[in-house]
Amino acid sequence: MADAVTSQTLLNTEKKAIFKFTNISDGSGEANVKKIDVSTLTWAKHTITLSGAASPNFKIGEVLTVGAEKYLVVGFTAGASTVEVVGWDNTNKKATAIDASSSGSDAVSGGVSGSNTRTYSSIAEQDFELLVTKIQWICNGMTVIVEWDGSDAEKVIAQLSGNGIINMPGLEWPGIPNNATGDSGAVLGDIQFTTVGHSSADSYTVIMECKKQAPGYDYPAYEENASLGYRVDYVLGNFT
Repeated sequence: MADAVTSQTLLNTEKKAIFKFTNISDGSGEANVKKIDVSTLTWAKHTITLSGAASPNFKIGEVLTVGAEKYLVVGFTAGASTVEVVGWDNTNKKATAIDASSSGSDAVSGGVSGSNTRTYSSIAEQDFELLVTKIQWICNGMTVIVEWDGSDAEKVIAQLSGNGIINMPGLEWPGIPNNATGDSGAVLGDIQFTTVGHSSADSYTVIMECKKQAPGYDYPAYEENASLGYRVDYVLGNFT
């Protein structure tokens, strides 16, 4: 048996993500259950390492095809052997969760730059930072502990019981930052729930708003295209 839980993404843009989480307990409860994986949010920047210095230069804002996967270039320095990318749904022309299933020695081809002389070697997460800016909750019976995950030390964001709202829209209270430590297994900054005092038929509904912080999440740095030999374009749509 297990609690009946749901996770729903209400909004996921380059600057903000909003989620709704529910649980109707059978008495089992939840312990350190990951609810938000910061690396899978849209516009989460990753670094692809190539087999050598890229040639030709990539254009910032173009779509890279690596094996069967698609990525959007958000940052690149001329002649570098690495390129910053986000996950990309080329059919619907929108950012998506990163797909890191490309394989070593896969060919790399840009929608603008064309076939590259270098092949794919690996992909790595960057450092991602969220601010929790709003939590609204209804807890019937049980208590929910919301935590920042860290492989060395986890830190409590809030302990929720009854019902209420935490709202930090202004400059005086910009949000709750991550203060967990340790990133073994690339977990630092993920958000997890633990329930306390749960009994059968207890429940919770939690809606959480998070602000995405640069440089972990960001649009392509179009202004850098001038130094790469390409026209500076500020609108998505010229990446193919």
